[in-house]
Amino acid sequence: MTQTFTSTQNDVIRYLYNETSNQENSLVEEALLFDKDLLDFYLDCADLKSGMDKIQLSPSDSAIERILSYSRNYEPKI
Repeated sequence: MTQTFTSTQNDVIRYLYNETSNQENSLVEEALLFDKDLLDFYLDCADLKSGMDKIQLSPSDSAIERILSYSRNYEPKI
């Protein structure tokens, strides 16, 4: 794991998304134990990730209607 703070933040994000090896996991976990700023960064990222995981996107009713209308009126050119 690179010792610069920015790289460490990148490693924390990779750790959060389970994209790190077992060895990297150990290094990130150790860094989190001894660096309060990094731990705060991890907790903020975990909170953001949790919020993003709850987002449900759905098209508006008008978009659905336009798609269905296009589909009903579509005539393939053969």
